[in-house]
Amino acid sequence: MKFLKAPRDALIQPLQIVCGIVERRSTLPVLSSVLVSTAGNELSFRSTDLELDLRATETIESCESSTSLTVNARKLLDVVRAMPDAPISLSSSGHRLIIQGPGSRISLHAGSAEDFPQIRQSSEPELSLCVNAGSLKRLLHMVHFAMGDNDIRYFLNRALLITGRELTAVATDGHRLATARIASQSEHEVREIIVPRKAIIELIRLLPEDDSTVMLTTAAGYASFAFGKIFFTCKLIAGRYPDFKRVIPSGFEAEFTIDRKSFYACLQRAAVLTTEKFKSVQWVAGEGRLQVSVSNPEDEESVEEVEIDYAGTPVDLSFNIRYWMDALATLRADTLEVRLSAAKLAALIVAPGDEAFRYVVMALRK
Repeated sequence: MKFLKAPRDALIQPLQIVCGIVERRSTLPVLSSVLVSTAGNELSFRSTDLELDLRATETIESCESSTSLTVNARKLLDVVRAMPDAPISLSSSGHRLIIQGPGSRISLHAGSAEDFPQIRQSSEPELSLCVNAGSLKRLLHMVHFAMGDNDIRYFLNRALLITGRELTAVATDGHRLATARIASQSEHEVREIIVPRKAIIELIRLLPEDDSTVMLTTAAGYASFAFGKIFFTCKLIAGRYPDFKRVIPSGFEAEFTIDRKSFYACLQRAAVLTTEKFKSVQWVAGEGRLQVSVSNPEDEESVEEVEIDYAGTPVDLSFNIRYWMDALATLRADTLEVRLSAAKLAALIVAPGDEAFRYVVMALRK
C-alpha cells in the first residue's frame, strides 16, 4: 500500500536529524530503528535510545494514507541518500517498506510500531519557558566542553540548567568548571534540572543559530525542547548537582589580560610535546610577560613567552594544557582576563566586560 510520495530532500533532512541519536550497536534491535508515521499531510520520523527521544516532522502534500511502522534507521537513510534527486514513493506490504524512485525499487524489513518504545510523560508540565534558539545554542556551547565523559561520578557527565529570570548553564568534570547565563523570555521560579551529556551535545547540533523560539518544558522526570519541526525529549537525572559557586574563587593574587588568539597559538605549539599521560604546562607569570613551558620524558622542551598586561604578585602554577585549549577554542572574545589564585590553586577566565561567562581551571599540585 503506497502511503506517500515526496521529493528526496524532504525525506533526507528529517531522517538525518533523528539518526543522530540512533545506536549503531544496540542489544535491542528496535533502538537501531526509526519510527515512520504519517497522519494527514504530516510525515514524522522518530528515534530513541531510551534516554533521548527525537522526532522530526515534514509536511508532505501527497500523503495518501495514515501508517506507522519501524525500519532500520541507517539503512533507510543510506537508501534515500543514494536515490536520484527526484520524487520518491514509500509503500508498505506485509513486513516490508518499499522505497521507489526512477528505475529503482528497494525493499527493507519493517517492524510493528507497537514495539517501538514510548516515553510516558505527564500531561501537566512542571516547568514551561521560552528561550531564544540561537542564545540557547551559544549558552550550551560555552559550557559543554567542561562536562565529564564516562566519569565514575555519573553526575559529572551532565550539565546543570537553572531557570529563573535568567537561564544559567553549568558544567564541571571536577577539575574545571564553566558557567554561562542568558536572558529568559519568560520569568519563572528558580528550578534546577540536570541534563545528560548526550542531550547537551545533540541540542548543540540541532538548535538553529537564529532568533526563533524554543519551548522548554519539564514533566515527570523528562525535559522537552520544541523548536521548528523538531521535538526533542531527554530523561533528567535525579539528585543534586555539586555546589558550583563554592568552586569559583573570589580572592586573587594576580590578574592579567591576554590576546586570545596569540595565547591559543602558543598553547598549540606547546601541546605538540605533550602526551596522553603528560599534559602539564607550567606558567610563570610576572610583570609584562607570561612564560609557558612544557617538557616530556623524552627530554624535549618548549618555552614560550607571551606579552600580558599584568597586575599583582608573581605566580608559578601548573595546569592541564588541554583544559585551557578547550576554553580558548570555544571563546570568541579578542582578549581574555585571567585571574590567578595561588592560594586556591585555581585560575578564573572571563571575557572583559562580560561576567555572564566564567571558567575555572584547577591547577595541578606539584
